[in-house]
Amino acid sequence: MKVLVLASLYFPMTGGAETYIRLLAEGLAAQGHKVAVITDGSRLPGEQARETLGGVELIRLSDFASELDREDKVRWRRMQYAVLEEIADRLPWVPDLLHVNSHETLLLGSMIALEYDVPLVASLHEQKPNLLAFGRGRCKLAYSTLPVDAYLAGSAFYHRRAVEFGAPQDRLTLIYHGVEVPDLSPQARERGRRRFGVAEGVPLVVCAARLDPRKGQDDLVPAFARVRQQVPDARLILAGRVADYPYAQRVGALIEEHRLAGAVQVVEDLTDVDMPDVMAAADVVAQPSLEEGLGLAAIEAMSWSRPVVACDVVGLEEIFTHEVDGLLTPAKDPERLSEALLRLLLDPGLAARLGAAARQTVIKRFSQATMVHETLHVYETVRARRTAAV
Repeated sequence: MKVLVLASLYFPMTGGAETYIRLLAEGLAAQGHKVAVITDGSRLPGEQARETLGGVELIRLSDFASELDREDKVRWRRMQYAVLEEIADRLPWVPDLLHVNSHETLLLGSMIALEYDVPLVASLHEQKPNLLAFGRGRCKLAYSTLPVDAYLAGSAFYHRRAVEFGAPQDRLTLIYHGVEVPDLSPQARERGRRRFGVAEGVPLVVCAARLDPRKGQDDLVPAFARVRQQVPDARLILAGRVADYPYAQRVGALIEEHRLAGAVQVVEDLTDVDMPDVMAAADVVAQPSLEEGLGLAAIEAMSWSRPVVACDVVGLEEIFTHEVDGLLTPAKDPERLSEALLRLLLDPGLAARLGAAARQTVIKRFSQATMVHETLHVYETVRARRTAAV
């Protein structure tokens, strides 16, 4: 099968949606399917315009950006169609199926799918598009108007939204996002610790998330200050790019306020291929988010058999069973968060038990292999439905 993927962001950009579509594309390619990903390359001038990564043909577009400044063209029109024109010039082949990964690529993909009369599959990851300008109209367009053959909901959160805005039940499938299940080795831990300058034996808490108010680092920092009162040599790594600069400044101010400058390391320049080093180095992983579509960073930590403390909120509570494969705490409660972190840091037996159970949860419910298998079934179903309708 020839699968064309449209993704606004792709490797080396990092984030839940970017990791999802990369693992899906690479998993499809590994099974012998021909996969091309077309993405925005205008923000990555140092990257190749065309290359093969993980068996996937990656095409980065950039010419469209200069089209917006042409004085001989109507800018509004160029905003809508310059990307389409570049796709037409760079398209490697006519696809058998089109998979889009966001609202804006759904608009583009709808026109391409209609042009070639091929099935269109959508996985939409935006957290709260309905709260943006004309957001309800945007969601109704995406879920009940555009020519989508199948919607893939990566969590119960996304499934509920799709239903709310009119996605037909016979075109909506819940397929949890999956992660690679790594081989566990002492060498991986040693490499991760060495990379971040953390000696073996030093308790390390990791939070892998972009610096954004929704991610809750401003609760984690004061919670970690409480942890340090009982575990004075503990370290914290905040691994993630800045998504909100005023918020990042606030987190930095909290680090200073609690006198944690030597104990907290903020690492911004990481991509998803760096996450194995982050997770392997950790003793405990914290995900204090206020809400998630699906806590992919938490699932990655679980795949490494790392015990996770997460907030009992949408997009996280459906991953864990409290006290079985993780610990859940109320959101916006640094004191309870610190208590959970201390339980794991002071009780290695509990940490090991929860970590081992977490890895089994990933293998059963959140693996890349399961995600690819279930997605292929949807692809084959919509293609067969198209054939039968002819």
